[in-house]
Amino acid sequence: MAASCSLKALYGLLKADILDKFRQSHQVKNGHGKKRWGPGRGGEARLVAGGPLPHPTMEALRRLLSRAVLLLALTAFQGESVDRSKFRTCSQGSFCRRYKTWIARPEREKVLWSVLPQTRTQLPEGGYSFQVKHASEADAHLLLKLNIYSSGMVRIRLNEIEPLHKRHEIPPGDVVSEPPPAAAQVGVTEGAGATVFKFEAAEKVQVEASLQHAPLGLEVSVGGKVLQRLNARNLLNFERYRKPQERLPPDASSATAADATAVLLDAAAHPHSLDTNDAGKLGPSTSVRKLFRVDSKTRSYLQMPPAEIKAFIAAFIAVVLALSTTESSASLPFYEEPYRFFNLDVFEYEIDEPMALYGAIPLIWAIHRLEGLPAMASGFLWINPSETFVKLERDTKEAKGGAAHAWWTSESGVLDVVVLVGPTPKRVSGQFHDLTGHAPMPGMWALGKHQCRWNYMSEKDVATVDSMYDKYDIPYDTIWLDIEHTDGKAYFSWNAAAFPNPKQMIDNISAKRRKFVNVVDPHIKKEEKFHVYREVRDKGLFVKKVTYKQMDDPTDAKPSDWIEEAKIADPSASQPPEWNAEEDGAWVAPQIDNPAYKGEWKPRKVNDPNPELSDFEGWCWPGTSLYPDFTDPAMREYWGSQFALDKYAGTNGDTYIWNDMNEPSVFNGPEVTMPRDAVHPHGMVEHRDLHNMYGYYVHRATFEGLAKRTAGDRPFVLTRSFFIGSHKYSAIWTGDNYAQWSHLKASIAMVGALTLGGQSLVGADVGGFFKHPDAEMTVRWYQLAVLIYPFLRNHAHLETPRREPYVFDEPTMLRIKASLQLRYRMLPLWYTLFRDYTAYAEPVVRPLFWDFLDDPQTHEHEEAVESQIMLGSVLLVHGVAKPLTEQSEATVYLPKAAGWYSLQDGAFFSPGPHVHKLDIDSIPAYYKGGSVVPLKSRIRRSSSCMSQDPFTLHVYLDPQAGAATGRLYLDDYRTRMYEDIYAAMILKPHA
Repeated sequence: MAASCSLKALYGLLKADILDKFRQSHQVKNGHGKKRWGPGRGGEARLVAGGPLPHPTMEALRRLLSRAVLLLALTAFQGESVDRSKFRTCSQGSFCRRYKTWIARPEREKVLWSVLPQTRTQLPEGGYSFQVKHASEADAHLLLKLNIYSSGMVRIRLNEIEPLHKRHEIPPGDVVSEPPPAAAQVGVTEGAGATVFKFEAAEKVQVEASLQHAPLGLEVSVGGKVLQRLNARNLLNFERYRKPQERLPPDASSATAADATAVLLDAAAHPHSLDTNDAGKLGPSTSVRKLFRVDSKTRSYLQMPPAEIKAFIAAFIAVVLALSTTESSASLPFYEEPYRFFNLDVFEYEIDEPMALYGAIPLIWAIHRLEGLPAMASGFLWINPSETFVKLERDTKEAKGGAAHAWWTSESGVLDVVVLVGPTPKRVSGQFHDLTGHAPMPGMWALGKHQCRWNYMSEKDVATVDSMYDKYDIPYDTIWLDIEHTDGKAYFSWNAAAFPNPKQMIDNISAKRRKFVNVVDPHIKKEEKFHVYREVRDKGLFVKKVTYKQMDDPTDAKPSDWIEEAKIADPSASQPPEWNAEEDGAWVAPQIDNPAYKGEWKPRKVNDPNPELSDFEGWCWPGTSLYPDFTDPAMREYWGSQFALDKYAGTNGDTYIWNDMNEPSVFNGPEVTMPRDAVHPHGMVEHRDLHNMYGYYVHRATFEGLAKRTAGDRPFVLTRSFFIGSHKYSAIWTGDNYAQWSHLKASIAMVGALTLGGQSLVGADVGGFFKHPDAEMTVRWYQLAVLIYPFLRNHAHLETPRREPYVFDEPTMLRIKASLQLRYRMLPLWYTLFRDYTAYAEPVVRPLFWDFLDDPQTHEHEEAVESQIMLGSVLLVHGVAKPLTEQSEATVYLPKAAGWYSLQDGAFFSPGPHVHKLDIDSIPAYYKGGSVVPLKSRIRRSSSCMSQDPFTLHVYLDPQAGAATGRLYLDDYRTRMYEDIYAAMILKPHA
């Protein structure tokens, strides 16, 4: 049924069928037993596990009818796989489409934006500002701020001076740390057409940043070699706000053109194939308007300045990772369609696509192999939370190496970019965390096995899962509950029929030294009895829908030459000779249409500056839902307070939280998310300006609430949506993946991409969320996950068969158990690596190039890049992503090192490619020679039960040196006392 059907029509179509179902039976069945009607995880109509339907009271009928209408409407959005027509491409977004036209204009060499060096001013926090002038404007209207940080970063921000509308800027401390990183000691010289900044970064790295004056550009060099050039192709575009229907700003000059329409200003005002479609009030293109509504774009040209960056790499551009597109391979493909950063709930997403997904960390890593120098690494960070596209290009499309370019364009906000100069991967990671903050230490339990499902349906179900793990002596740390545990999807509540005594249930789990995680989503059920709804509403803290009224523009005056006379005397007429004034009266020339008539003058219409605001309502799991404005500190404070033990009934100090659907997901919204013109009342900011940060603010509020709930405890929060800096507050998983071999393999790149973006507590759903893995796939997934997923969770769709380890046949169960026991033996190593991550910003899991940059094969060898990954600098893992019937051996590349020892049998291998025969009991994994690995040999029911057990050190000698080194980090595994130790230390990267 078409999505455009009215709800009244849907109601009528469903009514007879639903009433008939009630009359026939109070229960319905499918292949999995008793079910009740309910929504599927992606919004599709499904049968939800549960008990009998209620008696057919009128109220019950009303509720069911309403829900069925919702579900059928939602079905229009979701299918058996991702429907690309539901999601925008670059050509369907007016700002991106305009930019593509802009960069193809014939006058690309013309200098438009120029830095005025005489306006250089020192900033209070360090750094400098410059005014930037456009060639077609009388005065400078942009301000450039340049900050240079001592750890090795060059940051440029570009914003309007006295704009028509204030642009949204991310508040200090939300992404960039407050106070910001330490400023470098900089030497400044004025060169030929450039201002040159020289400084020494950490580890005595000599850096030079040359700010080109005309056209505006930035060239960053390390050791005399250029690594990155910004605006190298003169493609910078900055669209200034202007009044509706105003093509040019007031001081845009037309002195060089006879016609003002010939002025070359920006992508929204230029003479070359100007694309005005959807530039103003129209919003999305026609194909996207089918998604229920149109973006009003009330501020007319509400577009962010697109900006071009050229990453100049002589030989090869990286195992580069734009981390929002988590479904892409490790070495980013150069797609024809740009990568998109717009946090979305993409149902049944596919891999190897540039489409948007749940989160956005717009960071690119680049590897530079320059003649006469060792390999170097650098990074480029684009700090903008509005919709963003990035296009990767090469001078020669067929070449895998050589110079590469990337252009970026965002819908709104300011230009804020950072060059991370490296020149080593360790320095790039350190610089990123110096800018955005360090992550906290997770509790040891968070690194153990998490058991989750949509959904464990009752207290008995939970107790059964827990006891079966013990029966088969399989270790695990945490059991999870999804949305069905709530009272009608009212979060912070319990389904009283299925969970009558939640406190006792959770206390029983705690008694076994295990933890509990509940899902708490940010859409709030609209129901008067639900206290969270009432309190947030009464505080005025929900996101608002804006209804604009039109009014006459008081600043619009009638032009002095405006002609309003519709008729004039015919100037060509003359009095007829036979006319007799005495008899006929005075002769009057006949009236004709006035050719100069301009019509009745009316002032132009503008939006009333005092629009009507009402709470924005959308559809999500509870039905009609409202969405808190988490950008407001007051809302975050209130949200966090709800996790207090005296407010969140049934929980204890061992209960932690999962924030799902926080993109935010709005089933009946455009692209299944919040409309761009919804308004956050805190600052009256349009949602378009901060869309990619909504989920960030949700999990930040949850983390801060848990930190206050239990003094000294380490909070744990899992989030699906994320942004730059989310590592400070949450774990991340890769979303609703498939039980497919391709998704198993893709998880290697996805986990590696996220860890390079600062997010080390990450993982994928083991076994896949959708569909059901066979026994061999399940075994392979566990064998990989226990070695490379920092966050190790088994999760599955409601309609899949149960897949807890003990439900499989005995050989399969024993192989899964062996994998999990290996994970628990290795927890001391994992925990030590997390200390290095927290203190020194070293990714816990990382692509091979991070540790072996001087070995070209680590970023050129296909298997090394796409199938292999490192756990710290100690363990190399090669994933197996095909059944044995299709792959009986694997080619493993072992980087240049002292040698490698098989994890399974200790056999020694020299560096280089090796062909290994595969068996079902293990995957290829190797400890690096010269390593001492801390382990624990006694495996108990949970990590907490192992905390006082002795350690075992496995020594893998460097065969030439006859020596090995290693480290072991110890604390109490659960409190924040380690922060006191860190505060007393001067943290420097360890040797």
